[in-house]
Amino acid sequence: MQLTLLHGYPDYIGKRWAFCGFGVGPKSYTQKTGTATSAEGGGDIVQIPRFQNYFDIIFPAMSLSGTYLVYPYPVASGARQTWALKWVTASTGAEVSAATDLSAETVQLAGFGGDY
Repeated sequence: MQLTLLHGYPDYIGKRWAFCGFGVGPKSYTQKTGTATSAEGGGDIVQIPRFQNYFDIIFPAMSLSGTYLVYPYPVASGARQTWALKWVTASTGAEVSAATDLSAETVQLAGFGGDY
């Protein structure tokens, strides 16, 4: 997911920045594998729109349609990790099936980040 920041973001709070932005789901979703610790482990990788920035945390959100929830997670432990989204169906709590087209779904995300 390529994140598009809303006007006025990021907003700096001391040495950290708060962000709010939106993006659309993937054309073909890859399920999150239970033991994966890399981008190849599935999920929807969140692309940050600013050079030399990273995410500290991204908060869970619901798609604008209300059909899906997204649960952000770092692909490994430690500072300055890549983050991905696990998409689940809101009504059942089950992860979206592999190869599901989520490109018509929009989600607005918020969280905190920093500068390298």
